[in-house]
Amino acid sequence: MFAGARERVGSDSIEIEVNLPLSVLQLKQELAVQFETLRSLVEFGRIAIENEFVSDSTIIDQAHNHSVIALIPPVSGG
Repeated sequence: MFAGARERVGSDSIEIEVNLPLSVLQLKQELAVQFETLRSLVEFGRIAIENEFVSDSTIIDQAHNHSVIALIPPVSGG
């Protein structure tokens, strides 16, 4: 967890159980359900798997079973 996400859940990391395979969009939806405080960050944030940004259509399957998946909150600035 980074920045605002870490503050909202009170931890650097979380673990959730989901049925694989699922898309990144489905993962984001599940995060919003299980962690309501993350809802706005999930809506506008991005997901990275093993330090690489992925699209909402990316499929998470057994190959990603122990991967680090990060929620990157929206950033602003110039």
